[in-house]
Amino acid sequence: MALDCFEIEKWVNTRPDEVAAMSKRFEMLDDTLTLEDTARAYIAQAYIGDGCSDLDFNRMALDTMMKTGDMEGALRLAWDMACRNPFNLDALDVLLRIVPQQHDIWKVAAWRFTRLLKAIASTGDGASTQSAFCVICVQDEYMFMRAALEINDISGQQLVIDGMRSFDCFSVTPCKHYSHSKIYFEITPFNISAL
Repeated sequence: MALDCFEIEKWVNTRPDEVAAMSKRFEMLDDTLTLEDTARAYIAQAYIGDGCSDLDFNRMALDTMMKTGDMEGALRLAWDMACRNPFNLDALDVLLRIVPQQHDIWKVAAWRFTRLLKAIASTGDGASTQSAFCVICVQDEYMFMRAALEINDISGQQLVIDGMRSFDCFSVTPCKHYSHSKIYFEITPFNISAL
């Protein structure tokens, strides 16, 4: 699928009700959403301003809570963030790690997390700037590499600017789920360096 970030930005600006409706469908776990719909709603978050800019989601504080055994505090923080922003992969990942699988919260987090990873995967194959995966924040690059592609060895990163578009290019060790030594993410929605 070839999604264009600039078209999604225009969609956000000209059809905000449509964007809100699609985002709500995702929040409500609507199985009829296609991967393209999910990817469009996800990318739209960067232009709405909700993407990964949730400054009060302090991952370091959350990790400290988990290490010290304050699972109730960690759960509260992660769930609050996932409620405010159902597209936050970081919060969903935490919920999947600390909530028992039989709990409804885990099931909601698992559906959203899996659906978002599949939607990001559907935006490209990551082999070049022409087929880059599209993400809305740096945290999602790392989350996607780890959770969807099982890439564990990153040896370098560089910013690639191509006209009005920008990309992160990671040097990685090929693995079972990703056979290339470079992986590209389009970061145009949140990188202002190219503007």
